[in-house]
Amino acid sequence: MASVLYIISQSPFKRRDGILYLKLAEADDAVIFIQNGVYAKRAMPTEMKSALEDAVKRGVKVYFLKEDLEARGLSSEGEDIIDYDGFLDLIESHSKIVH
Repeated sequence: MASVLYIISQSPFKRRDGILYLKLAEADDAVIFIQNGVYAKRAMPTEMKSALEDAVKRGVKVYFLKEDLEARGLSSEGEDIIDYDGFLDLIESHSKIVH
């Protein structure tokens, strides 16, 4: 089965795409929050938080882009933080990308 990288770039309070991506993601897939999507690191709607917790339980790996967190004054600490090089590694290691 092909692994999928889901990219969430919009604020979790503006768009619902992220909730759908989190619900679709399966084990060995990954989700990365970039651009304004990184605001989810600080806060997110209840439905998205629930979808995120369920995705992690299914084995989905979740990441936040360090440079975008820092550009928005958000904490860039934690094991779920990756930099641009890590983002490129994710792109190369997944056979499909959904944005």
